[in-house]
Amino acid sequence: MSIDEPQLTRRQVKDADKQAAPDASASNAPGDSSEDGKQSKHSKGAASNWFVKNSSSYAFTLVAVLSFVTRYWKIWDPAQVVFDEVHFGKFASYYLRREYHFDIHPPLAKMVIALGGWLVGYDGHFLFEKIGMDYMSNGVPYILLRGWVAMFGFALPPLVYMIMAESGYSVAASLLAGVLVTFDNALVTQGRLILLDNIMIFFMLAAVYSYVRFFKLRYRAFGTQWWTWLLSTGAMLGCAVSCKMVGLLTMMLIGSAVLYDLWRIIDIRRGTTMAQFTQHFMARAFALLAVPFALYISFFYVHLAVLTSSGPGDAYHTAKFQMQLLNNPMRQSSFDVHFGDEIQFRHRDTGVYMESSADRYPLRYADQRVSSQGQQVTGAKKRSDNAYWRIKPAQASDEFAQFMVRKQAGEAIPAEETDRWAVHNLDFVQLEHVNTGMNLRTHDVASPMTATNMEITTLALNDTAKEADTVWQIKIDHAKTNATRLQTSASFMRIVSQKHGVAVWTHSKALPDWGHKHQEINGNKKPEDKSTLWTVPRIRGRSASAEELDAMAKKIVKMGFLAKFAELQGLMFRHNNALTTVHPFQSTPLTWPFMVRGISFWTDKDSRRQIYLMGNPVGWWISDVALL
Repeated sequence: MSIDEPQLTRRQVKDADKQAAPDASASNAPGDSSEDGKQSKHSKGAASNWFVKNSSSYAFTLVAVLSFVTRYWKIWDPAQVVFDEVHFGKFASYYLRREYHFDIHPPLAKMVIALGGWLVGYDGHFLFEKIGMDYMSNGVPYILLRGWVAMFGFALPPLVYMIMAESGYSVAASLLAGVLVTFDNALVTQGRLILLDNIMIFFMLAAVYSYVRFFKLRYRAFGTQWWTWLLSTGAMLGCAVSCKMVGLLTMMLIGSAVLYDLWRIIDIRRGTTMAQFTQHFMARAFALLAVPFALYISFFYVHLAVLTSSGPGDAYHTAKFQMQLLNNPMRQSSFDVHFGDEIQFRHRDTGVYMESSADRYPLRYADQRVSSQGQQVTGAKKRSDNAYWRIKPAQASDEFAQFMVRKQAGEAIPAEETDRWAVHNLDFVQLEHVNTGMNLRTHDVASPMTATNMEITTLALNDTAKEADTVWQIKIDHAKTNATRLQTSASFMRIVSQKHGVAVWTHSKALPDWGHKHQEINGNKKPEDKSTLWTVPRIRGRSASAEELDAMAKKIVKMGFLAKFAELQGLMFRHNNALTTVHPFQSTPLTWPFMVRGISFWTDKDSRRQIYLMGNPVGWWISDVALL
């Protein structure tokens, strides 16, 4: 062979031999020409190759279609409030009404739900007050709201398929993963309702998918696509954490992968310089720490910028925070309280008013304990005349008696003289119930429902033998000096017994019928507890003039965003940690993989239908085995 002749490779030689070989199958096929046989084989092979080449697209499309059907099939049923739509539908309504509310979760997922309502023209008029309330009769576009949330649930199986495919798994494995997520009962149930979880999981999976795409570009570092997927990972992580704090677990997952990647980069055998390693480290720190944190803060900025009006979340915050909200009572009517004023007390946490009446505690309680049969002091949800108490100095004096005579006669008393009787921090007082003429009292008798705490009752004004039981100290929360004055709405305070050291306290559990289903009020032996705070919402006969309102508005100290953000984070952390009450239907983490019990979301006894949250045993138990 001449050197000028083309040199055939081994593969070309092999292909040439195949083309030169006689078509045995064609020669053995009677009635067919060899050319027809070749064309038939070629077309079948081409079709087969085309199908194999596009099998991933077919599998992805199948997963997407099945996901859409399972998330949207009869999404309008039931047309009633289901499970935690009570909470998250309500929060969406508050956003649309721009009324401040408090929740232990970050705001992004709730704002996403509210955005869906805003896009369809919903005004937030419905407050989702209890499970089973009818949507249709209340004019709620619940199908559109559920459909908006379902978009995120619909995206989960395709995202899982894409993660598996990009990670190098076969079409069959990717399809299996996508189908298992598609038919997971728990995800389907959550994804068809106005709930947060599918929105959060969408961002979690999007973060994982972005990181997989980023990692595949590790040999093309600092290119446009490399930066795009790295920043996308950080953005999705920030969104996940901004939905619920459990999004931090996804940060830990990706963080462990990043640490492995950095360890691989600094391997001495790779010859990486410290300058190059620093570049890699700083890029990841910026994208995966700074970007998520910036987004987290930004979503809270939007949250506070939208919720500018007074709402149900006001009472959780300090007076300074509350006074930033439009129409907040502290902003509109913050007056000094004076001895002789008839005032109301409202519990900060539960919102009930301390009231009394002629009704008495029963002689024996259900557990056979004996009471004092004293006059009841309870916490009422609604304000009434029974909630007014006259605040008096603990030490009576002729001077105060004369002041009261002039005050009750309606005499115009100069402001400087009235100021002498302002109530200050750490003052000792007596509280006389206006309607019954009895002084508030605590004594060494167990309270009706909390045997470890002391009973709160009343005592006749002329019973001087037990008068020490009726002396209370006003302790204003965060007061810096004794000169701090007690003010309506703006001051949070504790009412502490001078003799017994217990603080007036209440909790949300209702008294039996003899207590009109009001809340129990008793003497808490932990007086510094956060739940012992009360406020004075109003003084009888006192309202602000236009001049006073204008003057109070000018006195409001502006609170910056970072100060509000810090206060809100502290509240979220404390209230989240305080969720320690055992729920009768709760399950423990160790039972979750085995699906020991689910959660009843909704029940209709008439039609005998129920929505019950439980995972798909096939997917869950296969996962359990795979983990082993």
